[in-house]
Amino acid sequence: MTGSATLWIVVIVFGLTAVMFVTRRLFVPRRLSAIDERAAGLTAAGYLPLVDCPRDQEACLHCLLVDHCVVHRLVELGLTPGTRVRVVQDAGGPMLLSVRGSRVALGRDLAEHVWVELSDPASSALSRG
Repeated sequence: MTGSATLWIVVIVFGLTAVMFVTRRLFVPRRLSAIDERAAGLTAAGYLPLVDCPRDQEACLHCLLVDHCVVHRLVELGLTPGTRVRVVQDAGGPMLLSVRGSRVALGRDLAEHVWVELSDPASSALSRG
């Protein structure tokens, strides 16, 4: 074989490999990670991430989808499942929360992994009343 024929074979094989790779990436469905599957289930059940909670509305903390060491720190701050929380300030940066009579600042990246259930607006108005 001549040098140019060998070069063409290499180019064709490389091109076909690239086409197969791109086709596989585009058309093969990806499996969701366990956390993504759990988040989808929580959304379907009516829960929402704390970052999406409206300001001045009480919510009940449902679960924390974070690493074990982060869960430990959040528990130290009083953020445990079943706790009532209220978003006091949400200006695009860290969120300021009212938790058990104290104020806690929580970064938005972490608040995306804290899942809450919104309380009934009428009952939260009566409790602050």
